[in-house]
Amino acid sequence: MKKVAMFLAILLFLALPFGTFAVEKTVVPVISPTALVSATPTPSDIDLTVPKEEGDRLVKLMKTQKVTGWWVSNTLKLAIRKAVADGVSPNTLVLLFLFPLVAALVAFSRQVVGVSGFGMIVPALLSVAFVSTGGVVGLVLLSFILLAAVFGRMAIKKIKIPYLPKLAVLIWLISIAVLALLIMSPMIGLDKLMTVGIFPIMIFVLLAETFVEAQITRSLATSVSMTLETVVLAFIAYKLISSPWIQTQVLLQPEISVILILVVDILIGKYKGLRLSEIWRFRKLLNK
Repeated sequence: MKKVAMFLAILLFLALPFGTFAVEKTVVPVISPTALVSATPTPSDIDLTVPKEEGDRLVKLMKTQKVTGWWVSNTLKLAIRKAVADGVSPNTLVLLFLFPLVAALVAFSRQVVGVSGFGMIVPALLSVAFVSTGGVVGLVLLSFILLAAVFGRMAIKKIKIPYLPKLAVLIWLISIAVLALLIMSPMIGLDKLMTVGIFPIMIFVLLAETFVEAQITRSLATSVSMTLETVVLAFIAYKLISSPWIQTQVLLQPEISVILILVVDILIGKYKGLRLSEIWRFRKLLNK
């Protein structure tokens, strides 16, 4: 229970707003990457899951950097600019560069910290879903879906049908519950839920399915603990990839970013010591 309470406290801390977004009424010409980074982006600018048209923040950012010559250090920069000129969304490109960073964070948490969670893909996908919904809205929707999965499993537990049809019934119940929530959201003051797309909802349902499977194969306490660890890790990754500074570095220095992430992955793989959670767990024995 102490472990669960600790993860809930961390998640609550991460969900707290660290500032308010302000929209300038006057248009100031952008003359440098530093000015672009210092300007506070709107939530729609941070959402990398939505392709943007020409003239968006990332396109303007690329125009501030002059790239000439087919040198090795400029290969990816020129390739990105050619792709954007041909119609590829810069948001999609940046997200593809950031996804390996999220994977490295998950690997670090598993290999060095000792976090359990649900594998590699689930927390990585959850972080992208949080980028799409926003932190607070995503947590509210995810909590609702997990509660719907718990009560739905209790409701169909005594139905004697094979596992896969029973899981299909559970997903049907979750879908109906989410549909009811979206319909009622304007009435209960949750207007932000009206703008949530199907993509993050499907990822949240995927976590709910994994949570139910963990309840069947393991204990309820273990499944709850693993779910909380997965959500906290995904939320930290969401904060990381939502940072305008990190997005700027990845876009303007893609070659360095790619090599740096690969080096970090190799260094994580070279770590053979005790995990931090194990050091904390056996601290009394280690101090003797």
